[in-house]
Amino acid sequence: MSEQNPYKTLGLAESATFDEIQAAKQKLSKENQGDTTVVEQLEAAYDAIIMDRLRQRQQGTLDVPDQIRFAESQKKVMDRPKGIETSSLPSWITDLKDTPEPQELNLAFGVNGAIALGSLVLSASLASTILTVLLIVNVYLLYRKENRFGRSLLIGIVSLAGGVAIGSVLNALIASQGASLAIAPEQIVLISCCITNGLSTSFLR
Repeated sequence: MSEQNPYKTLGLAESATFDEIQAAKQKLSKENQGDTTVVEQLEAAYDAIIMDRLRQRQQGTLDVPDQIRFAESQKKVMDRPKGIETSSLPSWITDLKDTPEPQELNLAFGVNGAIALGSLVLSASLASTILTVLLIVNVYLLYRKENRFGRSLLIGIVSLAGGVAIGSVLNALIASQGASLAIAPEQIVLISCCITNGLSTSFLR
């Protein structure tokens, strides 16, 4: 498969726009969710096309360079002064944002909400175990979207770390005010992690 034309793999003409390339990849990936081999071939073809377009753009051989929109809009690319190169972000970064369906939101926040409630009922000594379960669950929810375990794991870890950081800051603020709550500091961290993981699982992929 390595020698196959990546455009043919995605069922596209070589003159296809970036939006058409991205739409074809997403459509075919969803249609073949159960076949990891096909999904990997589609991802490889997509990456090959993007890298080829980027190379053409850098060499000045791409007829319509603003077809590939990475971090900036088409207007900014066309209007930027000559001599200033716009850094192009990898496709996996530009594809990071997701627009979830209502059922996806309900699932993400429902699962994380249940874990948050469980953390209030269970002993604070189980915090590390609950964090592990939280990470596994959210990595799975992310993996369902794009079938990319590495990226799903990275998003899950970063989101969990963000939740721990926010929870720690909240605990420090509460302690500085001399206030006391009915829940343990570990439980505050767990609830914070459930919120950040719910958001990342819903709006990232």
